[in-house]
Amino acid sequence: MAALLATHAAAGNLAPPRPAATSQSTLAARIDSILARPALRQAHWGVLVRDAATGRVLYARNAERHFIPASALKLVVSATAAHHLPADFRFRTTVHGTGAVRDGVLEGDLVLYGRGDPMISDRYFPSRAAVWEALADSLKARGIRRVAGAVVADESFFDADYLRGDWEAYDTRWWYGAPVSALGFNDNSIDFRILPGVTPGERPRITWEPQSSYVTLENTAATGAAGIASTLDFERWRGGGVRAYGVFPAGAAAKTEHFAVANAAEFAGTVFREVLERRGIEVANDAVRVVSDPARSPARGAAVLAEHQSPPLEKAIGPILMNSQNWFAEQLLKAVGRQVAGEGSWDAGLRVEREFLTGVVGIDSADVVLRDASGLSAGNLVTPRALVQLLDYVRRTPRQAVVRGALPVSGGKGSLQARFTDLPGRVRAKTGYIGNVDSLAGYLTRADGGEVTFAIIANASGQPSSRMKAGIDDVVRAVAAGGESRNIPQRRP
Repeated sequence: MAALLATHAAAGNLAPPRPAATSQSTLAARIDSILARPALRQAHWGVLVRDAATGRVLYARNAERHFIPASALKLVVSATAAHHLPADFRFRTTVHGTGAVRDGVLEGDLVLYGRGDPMISDRYFPSRAAVWEALADSLKARGIRRVAGAVVADESFFDADYLRGDWEAYDTRWWYGAPVSALGFNDNSIDFRILPGVTPGERPRITWEPQSSYVTLENTAATGAAGIASTLDFERWRGGGVRAYGVFPAGAAAKTEHFAVANAAEFAGTVFREVLERRGIEVANDAVRVVSDPARSPARGAAVLAEHQSPPLEKAIGPILMNSQNWFAEQLLKAVGRQVAGEGSWDAGLRVEREFLTGVVGIDSADVVLRDASGLSAGNLVTPRALVQLLDYVRRTPRQAVVRGALPVSGGKGSLQARFTDLPGRVRAKTGYIGNVDSLAGYLTRADGGEVTFAIIANASGQPSSRMKAGIDDVVRAVAAGGESRNIPQRRP
């Protein structure tokens, strides 16, 4: 038959049949070939790619199976908050007096009452302490010149469960694992700036912001020879202090490390007291008392003397998605729990998230296991199918525009600024990474203007994250290049 067709074609009587597309020319085959590379094939891959307009599946691999999502999970808390909280929602921080004000003296304690605001920092204001300075100035404008009692740091709006039990202990030293509390400040971290000593053997020069008596540093580190790798590190030390240890190379450029505080409310209260005194308000008792029990909150029934309102909700969601700020995500989760369920706790916040995912978005409850909001816990599990369903919901829901607008943009801003520079502006997605986990979930604009929704997760890779990210990026590029748009059968290698 083939010979007959060729003869007729040669005679001009019949055009030769167009050869069928080879398997290597299909989108599925291209993605399969990427994931079969030696550096990638040992990983457990979950992938779902869907045409955003039609819902047609373009590629699927293990899309219904559980994966550890890392920071791609931040899509959940962001969308949940956007659903439940008004766009103009603002966190409030108030200052209360427990006694009367007579002749410029507050005859009682001054209570700093937090409600979970993560934005009290120089990310939003001229300086780290600018909010405390504004509150102090408001008190001074009311004629207060002296506090006869002490500053009370009231964190009772949230529970006193500051860290998830399955977070890695080392992570809790740093800004990305900082304690979650109703009264927070400066990402609940101390910013240590490190410079080498002049000659090897000398102590490195370490300063910190904010300057406060809350911080005590034991510097046991040394300046090493030029060009060696830095081993300088920080740890919590006796008496609530911090110890610097290891070696920092001579001639090295200045480096800043953001070390998580041990007691966030005490940290905030101490800096606030010091600001009051710098602003001309004397505080009789230097010791800051922390209150965590709502039943013992001195703010109850006490007069409000000053108030700070945060920037609106979108300014909190921005760092969560754009820069993957873990602490913001956890603060927002507890705030949602308090606002919706009446309890500022992980249990309440995660319950609200689950109800939103299942009852509003329509995700199967078996598709998600939630332990935190940030994705720092390896106990979080989610299917690629659930992430794509959530992204589809975000895409079609006007109220979720704040979430879509906060996603990193390829070659533009956020955690995708240096990725997909060959696809500028065409990828808007949330990145994710913890040990042996890499993820990316979001939207891709094809060359023809059509949009694709996707989720790509690699678990148990045993490879450097840079290699896994390169593989994920190549999968996205394969989708951007086009290919079959028919339904692709599920792959379960």
